[in-house]
Amino acid sequence: MHDTTMRYLQRNGSALNKQYEQISSNQKINRPSDNPIGFTNALNYGNILSALGQQKVNMEDGEIYMNMLETAHKSITNVFGRCRDLAVQSANDTEKHQDRLFTNGEIRELLYEMVTISQTKHKDGYIFSGKWINQPPYEIKLAPALYNQQDLNDGLSNFYNGEPITIQLFDGEYQDPNLYPNSTVFPPTERHPQVQRIIPGSISGLESLQEKSHLNDPENDEADYEIDYVSGKLILLSDAAKAAFYRENPPGTVNLIDPPPNMSFDYIYRNSIDMSGEIYREVSTGITMKVNTNPDDLFGKKGQNDTDSFKEIISLMQGLWYNDQPQINRGIDNLDKGEERNLAQQAIEGARQNRLSTIYDRNDYFTIDNTAAKGALQDIELEKAAPQFALAEAVYNASLQMAATIMQRTLMDYL
Repeated sequence: MHDTTMRYLQRNGSALNKQYEQISSNQKINRPSDNPIGFTNALNYGNILSALGQQKVNMEDGEIYMNMLETAHKSITNVFGRCRDLAVQSANDTEKHQDRLFTNGEIRELLYEMVTISQTKHKDGYIFSGKWINQPPYEIKLAPALYNQQDLNDGLSNFYNGEPITIQLFDGEYQDPNLYPNSTVFPPTERHPQVQRIIPGSISGLESLQEKSHLNDPENDEADYEIDYVSGKLILLSDAAKAAFYRENPPGTVNLIDPPPNMSFDYIYRNSIDMSGEIYREVSTGITMKVNTNPDDLFGKKGQNDTDSFKEIISLMQGLWYNDQPQINRGIDNLDKGEERNLAQQAIEGARQNRLSTIYDRNDYFTIDNTAAKGALQDIELEKAAPQFALAEAVYNASLQMAATIMQRTLMDYL
């Protein structure tokens, strides 16, 4: 009787404890022994919900990323639109050179804004640098001129024949570690980047020489030099300009002047890193979506003979700076090309955003369905659990009373 009483007392106590645990946790299954198959299914539903939750976080981050891209596209559209309006105004035959110089100053500020747009960040990372998010894709540098030695040597033959001498400019201060990284010479002169995208009006030095279209008397004065601001080339036109770089001594012999004249300028430097890397977010199980834009597709190619958004604006600025109406007209066409690239990428981003919105809604539906399935399997119904707990409590109390009656007798009663 003692053994039977204790066995049933423990069983009734365990049943009461189980009911109490279920009500306290609001779950029917708290450990594998409660329902092995149900526990496994509930665990699977939990894993699915966890994955859906992380995918939702990924999509929200990707949405922020693409919203920033959309803002950048709109800003680029505004820059190109304003540049085009000013270009059309300046292409008028009656526009004076001084007015075009004023327009050049305003477009210069728009060019700075384009650089700022290219440096847009998301969580301290540049969104237009591919996977190299810690490095800006474009930046403005102040550089002392480093002249291409081969161009200087080639120019010796043009000293007497009256032909212009073209010299490619390099950044004489900055050394790019990505250029010729395996070179054994340190610091190698080849690491100085070749200059492109010089900003018109930023040249200092060569004060004794007259630049093209900035003469005191354009009808009578001869220009000493001009600059191809897009490709970063200095073109020596007059004998005076050539004499600043070459010395005739003795007669009939031409030597380079060392050091050459000082010259500095502001230019837009395109980082030499590979910015074509794609950034993805996992939006569903086994499905990823690209969230960034390749800067080459948006701003243009990086090659010497390739165009980009900055060159297109600088080409217009050069036409204004040199009072060159045909170049201003070509600048309008170039701006249209840049705007077409921007609109094409904006359309692609819009399609991705629409797809992301669809996947986001589907994620919500899956989350609701799996939450309901897990709840049906694991959650208790309080209106049923409360009476069951009361019944288990009554049974356990009755067991205690019976046990107390039986347990009153001991061996002492028979001695």
